[in-house]
Amino acid sequence: MNTFEKRKHYALLLLFSLISLNSFSLAIAPEPTVPTVTFTSSSGSCNEIDLQFTPGDGSRRLIIGCSGSPVSEFPVDGTSYSGGSLYGTGTNLGGGNYVVYNGNGSSTVITGLDGGSQYYFAIFEYNGVGVNANYLISGYLETDAVATGISLTVLSSSGDICFGDSVQLQAYGATTYLWSPAGTLSSATDSFVTAHPLNTTTYTITGTDTNGCQDQKTVQVVVNQLPNVTISNQSNVCINSGQVQLNGGVPIGGDYFGTGIAGNDLDPTVAGAGTHTITYVYTDAHGCTDSASTSITILNAPTVTFGTIPEVCTGHSPITLSQGSPAGGSYYGTGVTGGTTFNPSISGIGTFQISYVYSSSGCADTAVSPMTVNPLPTVTFSTLPAVCVNTANFALQSGFPTGGTYTGTGVSGNVFIPSISGVGNFLLTYPYTDSDSCVSSDTSWITVDSLTPVSLSPFTSVCANTGPVALSGGSPTNGVWSGTGVSGTTFYTGIAGPGSHTITYTITDFHGCVNSTSQPLVVNVIPSPSLGPDTTICSDASVVLTAGNNYNSYQWSTGASTSSITFDSTGLGIGTFRVTLRVTNSFGCANRDTIFVTVDPCSGIDELSDLAVSAYPNPFHGSLNVSSEKECTLSLYDLAGRLLEAHTMQIGKTEVAADLPSGTYLLVVKTNDGSRSMIVVKE
Repeated sequence: MNTFEKRKHYALLLLFSLISLNSFSLAIAPEPTVPTVTFTSSSGSCNEIDLQFTPGDGSRRLIIGCSGSPVSEFPVDGTSYSGGSLYGTGTNLGGGNYVVYNGNGSSTVITGLDGGSQYYFAIFEYNGVGVNANYLISGYLETDAVATGISLTVLSSSGDICFGDSVQLQAYGATTYLWSPAGTLSSATDSFVTAHPLNTTTYTITGTDTNGCQDQKTVQVVVNQLPNVTISNQSNVCINSGQVQLNGGVPIGGDYFGTGIAGNDLDPTVAGAGTHTITYVYTDAHGCTDSASTSITILNAPTVTFGTIPEVCTGHSPITLSQGSPAGGSYYGTGVTGGTTFNPSISGIGTFQISYVYSSSGCADTAVSPMTVNPLPTVTFSTLPAVCVNTANFALQSGFPTGGTYTGTGVSGNVFIPSISGVGNFLLTYPYTDSDSCVSSDTSWITVDSLTPVSLSPFTSVCANTGPVALSGGSPTNGVWSGTGVSGTTFYTGIAGPGSHTITYTITDFHGCVNSTSQPLVVNVIPSPSLGPDTTICSDASVVLTAGNNYNSYQWSTGASTSSITFDSTGLGIGTFRVTLRVTNSFGCANRDTIFVTVDPCSGIDELSDLAVSAYPNPFHGSLNVSSEKECTLSLYDLAGRLLEAHTMQIGKTEVAADLPSGTYLLVVKTNDGSRSMIVVKE
């Protein structure tokens, strides 16, 4: 950025600041400019720190204090804060940062501090009050000091106990202690005491150190009454009743305890026969617990067994059941009639759970045994889809249940081979034997379709820059083309690149059978002529342009057909000229290259010397240096007359054209003595 641009930038910033300040002054006071000059602290008498300070130019000042670490929270403009010299009573800014002073004086005493603790303070000058307050944050001062005196701490082993419990209270940090009220305490003067309050009590401890400094703390012990717990009588249960959910405990939500009890469930088999005590324990929201107890009687049950029932097939005659023991019970279940007979014609096919129930002394027991009625196997062989004669071998899987064996033309094991079966319609069979040695089978037809013949004519070779090539020569029509560089019915030479590419033509007939054939398509490389980078010559010079001797033909935009030409600037004038060359290679493939030749007047710096202004170097690369012994204006134009840059320059040096591309430009310089221009070239 030159001197003029810098001054313009700073002026805009100043204007913006003045506008912002003018609009904001309606809501906030001016910010002080001088922070507090001095700020010191010293330990005062018991649990105090004295703060001394020399004010800055603010109308008031705010002091923030923090115990154990430096101040980490700061005042916010437009916010009012309450100061409290008793530490912790002022505004809490968060993180243990409290306002300890808010006023226009030069000293204050902070009280209520813990002896032996280090306190940090920060002071801020400000103007305005409340929403108009404007705090000076930069340059604020800090100080710290350790408070002398006593630091009393009280600990409780539990602040919330149940009736009848005790709690341990401990105070430390003083030399002597006095507890109140002392009636429910083990001692009134020890630092460690045991409290046995009958109701909620707040204890006060006063500590005194060797210097006579005192501190006082309180601790509350909450006493919660025990819940009123009851449990109702429990009914007798049989030992084989399964888990019994216990109830009757009040208040609800408690837990049951006793032999065989898990959670709220009683397992009679774990408890065993006999009378057992059940205890119900309830704990309320305060953690206070009470309990109540009752008894429950578990009765023995008979031991019942049910032997294996032989399986039968569908259509079997009714069976008299006799496998249950002890004898005299009853049978129940699907297909059972009269309590003793199983009829397969009623149950139908399947496996049925038959129960045998026997009762004794009010308790019953049950045994279960399966009864299976087997059907003849139901075998299905679902329809097979038609396949093509060139379809790959595939496993036959549509027979059900699985595990049978497939037979028929083209079948080997459980695999169908179309190349063996040939074209036609074939009947396949699926026999299946179940675990009961029952046999059944099913059949299915499969059709094997023939393929449509496909042909493809040879392709003519193309050049790599030929562009899209329409594909043709496939028969029958409406086939699908595929291969590198192929999209739809078009072959893209730019995508495929030079080389031999396999083009495939595929036909899918109405059966879905696919057949294809392929031909190579050769893409020849194209020539790569290179005239080199664009160049600049002086107006009285020439340059030789060549692309090499590796091509079959040459065609220049100048009309020449040789491998190289001489570009002569004579008579062309100043400017940039386009020269194009087109070449062909041995494959007949063509390509071209273009170079731009700029004819430059190659002027020096003397054109501006009579204005006491110089421009150098010329030609230049990064930027053009302009040096002037007087004030001037600089204008930079392209050869079409468009203004590209404008600068106002003081005495000294500046840089121009740094962001312009390579090319030829017109530099115009104006001073009070006149104006001059010169051609400059950026390479």
